[in-house]
Amino acid sequence: MNIRELEELIKNQIEEVIINIIEQHQTLNISAKSRAGAEISDWLENKFIEYTINHHYLKNSESAPKGKTKNPWDVRTFFQLNNLEEEIWIDFKAFKVSGEDSNPDIGTPDKIIKFIEKGGFYLLYIYVYYEEIKDGLKFVKQNDKFTKAYFLKDISSSVRRTSTNQLQVNISAEAVYRTRDEFIELLMEKIREGLIRQLEKAQKRLQEIEDK
Repeated sequence: MNIRELEELIKNQIEEVIINIIEQHQTLNISAKSRAGAEISDWLENKFIEYTINHHYLKNSESAPKGKTKNPWDVRTFFQLNNLEEEIWIDFKAFKVSGEDSNPDIGTPDKIIKFIEKGGFYLLYIYVYYEEIKDGLKFVKQNDKFTKAYFLKDISSSVRRTSTNQLQVNISAEAVYRTRDEFIELLMEKIREGLIRQLEKAQKRLQEIEDK
């Protein structure tokens, strides 16, 4: 098994768990108003732990400490195959179907840099979609799928770093396979571009102040 096949196996095994959860719990008694995404994420975290207790590949799953909104992952699990063990970070993103053209923040680049520095690498995004119903919300399919899953390393090249040091990408942007080296090169390029934009805006603002 080569590295690309291994990565596909990891992604598919995790996505399969989430699809199984959704298929067995298609409606939730959660208001589809403000902060529904955070509540859905909390619910998925708990269910993921429950559904991977005896999983063949996914071991020692744990959810983010409650109340710590700045935790770098929603769920952490360990993929085990023979003598291999990979720590996998999972970040859930829940989207109301009416907001299909949104550009959500997906986290600071600092967290993946720190993860890589300590020997990790795989941050997996899991998108789920919902619509409002009378008594809460219902999971729905987007492009005939309940989920969209991709590793940060495979993120669309349209990703950008914002002035608040967040990575941001359109939810419809398609993932592109990359090697680790290719991802690190892309990440450094996006950080550099973001900092240059930030610097240019600051210089422009300073000039405007001086011209008054």
